[in-house]
Amino acid sequence: MREWLIVDGYNVINSWTDFAKLRKDNLEHARDLLREKILEYAVFKGYSGLLVFDAQEVQGSAEEENYGAVTVIYTDEGETADSWIERKTYELNKNGDKVFVVTSDYAEQINILGSGAYRISAREFKEEYKRAKKQIEEKVHATASGTGRNELGGRLHEHVRAHFEKLRRR
Repeated sequence: MREWLIVDGYNVINSWTDFAKLRKDNLEHARDLLREKILEYAVFKGYSGLLVFDAQEVQGSAEEENYGAVTVIYTDEGETADSWIERKTYELNKNGDKVFVVTSDYAEQINILGSGAYRISAREFKEEYKRAKKQIEEKVHATASGTGRNELGGRLHEHVRAHFEKLRRR
């Protein structure tokens, strides 16, 4: 069973104040920044991520871009991210996968819950992302502030280490 994180991209961009000015100045940069945050979170949590943008802001046919643990989806012109997410959520749940959907759209949340997935509002996800980011930083700091060295002794069994210590003291 895989665990999926599906994010309604424009819903999050329009909900987080971090993106307010950035969205007005450079929407593409806002999408890229959100993608990086989702990628970092998905990798840390072990999720497969789908970041979905609908054709409201980008004209053209459907497109997918793969970034390792996260695939960015641009829906077909005229198809909403909501309908794409609802269809994909149903499909993944039918396969027995666990699905978390990030959106603050109430109607979409009702459909998501009805299909057996878990919903996370954009505001809740922002707080969850901050907690995960802090855990990542703590993990990196703990690793870096350890011995900082890659010593063989730390990887040997106790009896082997004791034998080497006896030899060293001779």
